[in-house]
Amino acid sequence: MQNRYVGDLGDFGKYGLLKALCSPDETDGNSALSLGVVWYLVPDEAHNGDGKYIQYLEPSARNQEYYRVCDPSLYDALRNIVHTGSRNVASIRERQVLPRDTVYYEGALTFDGANTTGSRLREQRRTRRGIWLQDALELTCSCDIVFIDPDNGLEVKVGAYQKRGPKYAFFDELLPYLQRNQSLVIYHHIARRGSALDQIKGRLTQIKERLGHRAFAMLYHRGSARAFFIVPVQRHQELLLSRSERFLQSLWSRHFELVVRD
Repeated sequence: MQNRYVGDLGDFGKYGLLKALCSPDETDGNSALSLGVVWYLVPDEAHNGDGKYIQYLEPSARNQEYYRVCDPSLYDALRNIVHTGSRNVASIRERQVLPRDTVYYEGALTFDGANTTGSRLREQRRTRRGIWLQDALELTCSCDIVFIDPDNGLEVKVGAYQKRGPKYAFFDELLPYLQRNQSLVIYHHIARRGSALDQIKGRLTQIKERLGHRAFAMLYHRGSARAFFIVPVQRHQELLLSRSERFLQSLWSRHFELVVRD
């Protein structure tokens, strides 16, 4: 996650989905779920145009009918953040974009400023990332659901302590949440190789193997393709799936698609 992304088209889908998963509804017993947000916050980059998808906030009839109608309060809050030049994660908390009792971990995950090399550099990075993870775990200890928001998504062949490591969430970092009976929602950016559905189904298999839980995904079609992997613990299995299905019975269905592993 980078501050420059705040309020873009990806955020609109992200927060719309999280609100739907956490908010009570009379059809499921009005059971509200508390939310924790762990931003894998890395420094803003300037080498590409990521975060530029804010045209959906322009006051056109199409944007009103295609986006704002899905969640007017969310749309208006993000529009205000963007148009007041407040594009940073703190604004999401300050404007109460998500439910009021949401807790946010805003600590930056960066290896900038390291002043050594070789094995000492690796150990310094290991220590820094370990402290960051422990702080995130402590802050979100009472949440029912924890949203994991890395810059790129689930781990690839890049190592956790390499320069690009902070851009990814690693499976061994996710296990502690599940072990203490918290469900996860994990952001993942779809790569340009292979179809989105094939990539998502492959990751669902990997999640089952590495985390020991069956997951499903919500594929978001707007802007850059991205998936949100929903990994429910047993107490939330039926509830999170039913809320996802209900989400797709609303106007959000034009933007999202449910993906399950056969």
